[in-house]
Order: sequence, then structure tokens, then C-alpha cells
Amino acid sequence: MYSLASATIEPLADEKIVKLLGEMSDVFKLLLAIICSVSVLLIIGITLVIKISNSGMMYR
Repeated sequence: MYSLASATIEPLADEKIVKLLGEMSDVFKLLLAIICSVSVLLIIGITLVIKISNSGMMYR
């Protein structure tokens, strides 16, 4: 969304504002990548906890 706004406003606005919107777009892309990787790690962690707790019941 910020990339689209940056491209749309480029002919009209000052160069600093366009650069700011481009940098904000990059930051939000980085945050999205961090959130995705953390969610994958959370799913792996939950899966391991479930597997470990079920293996104790198997030996009973």
C-alpha cells in the first residue's frame, strides 16, 4: 500500500515525502517477514510440545 502511494504521489509531492513512503514500505515488508518467521517457529514449537506430551502416554 505504501509502495503504491509512493508511486502515485511521486509526480506531485516533494522527493523527501516519496522517499519516506518508500522507506516505510521497506520497513513494513521487513516486519511482515519477521511476523511470518515467528509464526512458523510458533507452529513448530507447538507441534513439538504436542509430540513430546503424546510420547509419554505411549509408554504407559
